[in-house]
Amino acid sequence: MKDFRMRAFFGIVGLAAAGFMLSSVTTVGCGGSDSKGGSTGTAGSTGSAGSTGTAGTTGTGGSGGGGGASGTPVGCEVSQPPPAPAPIISDFEAVDAGMPVIPIGGTYFYGTAPALPAGAVEGGAWHVTMNAPATTAAQYVGAGIYFNGNPDGTQCIDGTIYTGMSFDIKGSVTGCTVQYSAVDAQHAEHTDMNKKASGAAGVYPLQLEILDKITSGGMNLMIPFSGTGAPAGGSPQLPLEKSKLIGVQWQFTIQPGTTPCVVDMTIDNLKFY
Repeated sequence: MKDFRMRAFFGIVGLAAAGFMLSSVTTVGCGGSDSKGGSTGTAGSTGSAGSTGTAGTTGTGGSGGGGGASGTPVGCEVSQPPPAPAPIISDFEAVDAGMPVIPIGGTYFYGTAPALPAGAVEGGAWHVTMNAPATTAAQYVGAGIYFNGNPDGTQCIDGTIYTGMSFDIKGSVTGCTVQYSAVDAQHAEHTDMNKKASGAAGVYPLQLEILDKITSGGMNLMIPFSGTGAPAGGSPQLPLEKSKLIGVQWQFTIQPGTTPCVVDMTIDNLKFY
């Protein structure tokens, strides 16, 4: 078992405040969590991403704000089904200033320079690139897509009628590993900028190592929400709550040393199945 860390989705305001880069924001807010150290895969959200910025992914507003009588954050209290044309999330054909238009959210990047991915639509796919030197400490950086259940970004997406997520991926990644995560509200840290999430500090999403699936010829991956072949681990060690989804992300974990992490990867046809 490998130890990974991650930070997850930040909301639009959270990303700006943290100095992260956020792109293709088609609605206000996003979801995610600030997580660290997973045992199964790395939790991609150095920004809680939740969402795509600098440190990872975080989402915007939940209808409940933070905390009830028990002090436990509420997170999103309402989830909406993915809007038509479900189950497609994006085929990366719609573009705004070179960035993909995501009908139910937007894209985000997290990390710190120079270990900060970049991405743009090229040839009808989301092209993610990075060339980051290794350092004396492990680095957790990545890219993702956050979901909004409503225009205000205060509601999650309900994926209960689906089995998992599907996407095409190809390219090359050297000098680092790659972890995929679907992120739900309880595996994302609740903050003032990420009210959609309901996790405490230090939470991170379930993760699945996919480095060996990224080839020059490409392939379609169908990754279930649970069961055989699904992301695992996470903190808290609870199953993914697919009725409260706030995004998906791909994290690059750079181990200490001298080998740079070089990413040249495309993602296409992201959808529920």
